[in-house]
Amino acid sequence: MKKIKGKQLSEENPLVTVAIAAYNVEKFLEKGIASVQKQTYKNLEILIVDDGSTDLTPLLCDKMAKEDSRIRVIHKENGGLGSARNMGIELAHGEFIYFFDVDDSMELNLIENNVKYMKSLNVDLVIFGYYARYNNSDIEEAICLSERYVKTNEELKKAYVEELLFLKHGNGFAWNKFYRKKFIDQYGFRFGNQRIQQDEPFNMQLYLKLKKVYICPKAYYHYVIYDKGNAGSRYLENKFDIITDVYHCFMKFYKTWDLNEKNVLDYIYNRYASGIYDVISTNLFHNDCKLGKAEKYKLMHQILNNYEVIRCIKKAWNKPTLDPVVFGIKHQMCLFLMIVIPMKKVVKRFLGK
Repeated sequence: MKKIKGKQLSEENPLVTVAIAAYNVEKFLEKGIASVQKQTYKNLEILIVDDGSTDLTPLLCDKMAKEDSRIRVIHKENGGLGSARNMGIELAHGEFIYFFDVDDSMELNLIENNVKYMKSLNVDLVIFGYYARYNNSDIEEAICLSERYVKTNEELKKAYVEELLFLKHGNGFAWNKFYRKKFIDQYGFRFGNQRIQQDEPFNMQLYLKLKKVYICPKAYYHYVIYDKGNAGSRYLENKFDIITDVYHCFMKFYKTWDLNEKNVLDYIYNRYASGIYDVISTNLFHNDCKLGKAEKYKLMHQILNNYEVIRCIKKAWNKPTLDPVVFGIKHQMCLFLMIVIPMKKVVKRFLGK
């Protein structure tokens, strides 16, 4: 029996639901599911929600379900990661729920140890560290947290402001957290219906209500950062609306939780400004974007003349810059951006970047 701060860990064996949203992940699916099946903790409900996949994902899911009785597969129309995870919450039977992304992997004792933390410390959430690497590299970086046993919401707020928000590569994810299902159900927490960036707003809901949290110093998850092919890099017609909605969630969260910290507000402004940069420089000029030049110009003009965008960029980018795209965005130079951004893409291709 292990101990945490003098407390003996429980040997009880409650059911854990591993909720997995799957959309066109045929090349990752079997390896990812194997990472779950090989867990040292065996009392699992592996709930795979096929979110209207158009590749071999549905067939592979059904095949694995026939081979492992712990696997349940639900096929639904495509609605995005948030809707798939929400279905996972609604259909989960476990005392605890864990959200796993099949293009990543996890330590074999992730679930076993987190169940022990939950039962021994009687917390509603465990937050743990992870290993991060880029998909074109074999080098992993350990992203670890300072150990804290949080007993009040004020203590959690302090941890959030001091460390959680500013964790390198982020802490807004669902996969580095282990949730008590009863706590989620008590308040009816659900993911948003955005196709990207829905994890952090989901966790914001919990932070406002949480009291008992264990922040674990160990890393259990292996996160792969993809420069191409993931949800963040694909073209989304309403990407500006999505990042604006997340910005609004952050601002509401900032005010409701009474954070009143300049560094937190600066983080929110910088994050939104970075999102605007991505929409203008990448999404609008994505190969899958079917808008003509006149339509791109019109949309760019609407975005850069949006009051909230102007206000946020002014606060986030208040220093001189050598980046021509940042310069163009700051000064609402749409015609300049229409010329510079395609030129940058050509130069990158020429240099093989």
